[in-house]
Amino acid sequence: MTGNIYLTGFMGAGKSTVGRLLAQALGRRLVSLDQRIVRRARKPIPEVFAQKGEDAFRQMESNELAKLAGEKGLVVDTGGGAAVSQANRKLMHESGRIVHLDACLDTCRLRLGPHEVSTRPMWQDADAVERLFQARQEAYADCDLKVEVDHLDAEQAAQTVAAGLLGVEEFPLELEGKLCLVHSSWEAAAALSEVVKGRRVVLLTDRKVAALHGERYRRVLGDDLLITLPPGENSKSLKTAEGVYQQMLAARIERGDMLLALGGGVMTDLGAFIAATYKRGIDFLLASTTLLGCVDAAVGGKAAVNLGTAKNQVGCFTQPRMVLLDLQALATLPKSQRVEGLAEAYKTGLVADPELARLCQEDMDLLLNGEVLGLAQVVRRSVRAKAGVVGQDFREGGRRAILNFGHTYGHALEGWHRYRLGHGQSVAGGMLVAAALSAQRGLLARDQAESIFRTVKPLLPADLAWAPADEAWEIMLDDKKNIKGKVRFVLLKEVGAPVVVDDVTPAELATALAQAREV
Repeated sequence: MTGNIYLTGFMGAGKSTVGRLLAQALGRRLVSLDQRIVRRARKPIPEVFAQKGEDAFRQMESNELAKLAGEKGLVVDTGGGAAVSQANRKLMHESGRIVHLDACLDTCRLRLGPHEVSTRPMWQDADAVERLFQARQEAYADCDLKVEVDHLDAEQAAQTVAAGLLGVEEFPLELEGKLCLVHSSWEAAAALSEVVKGRRVVLLTDRKVAALHGERYRRVLGDDLLITLPPGENSKSLKTAEGVYQQMLAARIERGDMLLALGGGVMTDLGAFIAATYKRGIDFLLASTTLLGCVDAAVGGKAAVNLGTAKNQVGCFTQPRMVLLDLQALATLPKSQRVEGLAEAYKTGLVADPELARLCQEDMDLLLNGEVLGLAQVVRRSVRAKAGVVGQDFREGGRRAILNFGHTYGHALEGWHRYRLGHGQSVAGGMLVAAALSAQRGLLARDQAESIFRTVKPLLPADLAWAPADEAWEIMLDDKKNIKGKVRFVLLKEVGAPVVVDDVTPAELATALAQAREV
């Protein structure tokens, strides 16, 4: 999914403008094949044609394309003629996906404008332009995605391309006999229309998310009750829940109505808790707009609020009607939030999906920089892997414990920092410690441990203060995952083969921590 996106189309189809907007939407870099040739030749393209001929220009075009094919995460404006070469198309298919912007000749002429048409000699001969246009159609048809752009402006075309590249993925998740549909797409809000038809829906979100994404959801939901809260962990409380209950009562929300929680993990946890307890339970939907929420909180069936600084102390297991993974929202996340989600996704890969772990290891730099197609692939694999584990052990009585890889020391680190260190970064630190423990016990091969170290290191602050082993141990003694007072760690025998142990000693922890600090 991190392969290049190659835009093809006739002159005036909109490749450069749509390409710029598409690159912005997907967190990619836009490259113009023509501009690379201009820089290489140090002269405008008409001069290259005039002095060296079209064959020489096409060879330069192929040479530059071959160089770009060795990179990842680009949107490439290929110009009007590069796709005519079958060898070029083969190279593009092998290194990414070809998207054809299909426009009729009149649209191309209109978008170029009178001035540009008048400066291009070819456009002075209408028959010659028509012949060239028709001659290229067979080559243009050799594409992975065709978007008809005659009736779309550039922004609409870019959004249509993004939606087409990402597609729609759905799967049913069954927990304790109850089905939940998990849906992911670029236009996730539109998937609500059939689910909410004929029912009142409370939209619960925070003010930041409402400003960024609320309008997309309001277009589907209409003017039902909107409740916005301050962003952040402080909203995840019984006091906040009581305030929401009061607003719902005042609006005469009934048991036959629904609640949609829109946002990250705080909002989906809180919304699920409120829906599960209001009038003994109403149907609810979760729409996750953060990477951490998509890969962790949205699928798991947990609902909870905090008691003071004690996280998730009051809650229940419950199940939404539908989970929406809003891939468009991933494009709006700051890097700090991408770090949070990638740590949890990589953790899931290490214990439950080796292919997901490999994706994170190979493309971590692109993912951290916000490459949306790659992030979407991580989200989809992570959710399916977690759903597979949760489906076997909904109430956390056995196998689900493997999802706590990195969480034992990670939670202690988070608490030691008084929750000023992000959850994902805390778990990343915990993964280093768990990998070091696994290696020093002879469970995990040294090269696999080193690979984990290399992948996790970019997720951590360079100046991270590590909780000392003795202080972390005291915090871990109060971990809710403990059984009969024994601290439990999830270790690895290999990627995809976790094991839960309860005999790690404070001395072992100190040794592993010392190694983690040196990574």
